[in-house]
Amino acid sequence: MTEPTRKEPRIYQADFLTELFRNPLDPAYEQSAEERAARPPLPIWSRLSRKVSAWVLLAAIGVLFAVAYQQVVRGAPEKEKVRAGLISRITQQKERTALLATQAEQLQDDVARLREQALGDPSKINQSRQIEAATGMRRVTGDGLEVRLADGPDAAVNKGHRVIDYDLQLLVNALWFLGAEAISINGHRLTALTPIRKGGEAIYVGDALVVGPYQISAIGPAKLYDDFSKSDTAKLYRVWQERPEHRFGFKITERENLVLPAAVLPDLRYAKPPAASASPTPSPSGGGK
Repeated sequence: MTEPTRKEPRIYQADFLTELFRNPLDPAYEQSAEERAARPPLPIWSRLSRKVSAWVLLAAIGVLFAVAYQQVVRGAPEKEKVRAGLISRITQQKERTALLATQAEQLQDDVARLREQALGDPSKINQSRQIEAATGMRRVTGDGLEVRLADGPDAAVNKGHRVIDYDLQLLVNALWFLGAEAISINGHRLTALTPIRKGGEAIYVGDALVVGPYQISAIGPAKLYDDFSKSDTAKLYRVWQERPEHRFGFKITERENLVLPAAVLPDLRYAKPPAASASPTPSPSGGGK
């Protein structure tokens, strides 16, 4: 007969959570605390030296903070002076740019007047004026609209609240599509060669820096205001105006007798002025009579 197999005794383990609540302190920490309590107290000179070292360290940290504060306070006027100087230079450059733009517009008017004098023919002069107005090279007047687009209230800390070059491109393209004949952004006339681009955190229209709030002026047909107000682009920006991730300032206003300036003459890419001949070409004499 075979002996019946013996079963191993069952081992019951203590509940871990119950043990944790009964002895919350780790045995190693408890042993370290007991050893520290069993050690004799430190000598008086050792305790005093530790206190003195701590006070010296705190005093040194306090002196460093005081010196740093004095440096910051002392350097504040210098920083403010540098900031004021930069603001003054920026203002001067803006005034100089505005003056040069006015001079350039006056020179363009002089060139246009001389060209018309050279043409002489009224029909050719009228055709030239129409071409200049269509290409942005002539000041135009007419009825249209103004679109005001501004950054959201938290643009300084939230990039989603900032107007970027794409926003201006989207609005301008919608106006062109709906029949606008002349468009300007913050007073800068757009042509077929005028880029709207981003440079760092700034927006440029051509070579001119533009800052918000951005005012897009457009002259076009009588229904331009109604068509643009009902367009998908306008609806999109009205939605973004209410959304917390953008909260743009967006407003469309119908205007009468808008005046848009002429664009700055672009640099010629292919055409070149003819070279002046050294000697005048002789005219025909009439054939040896």
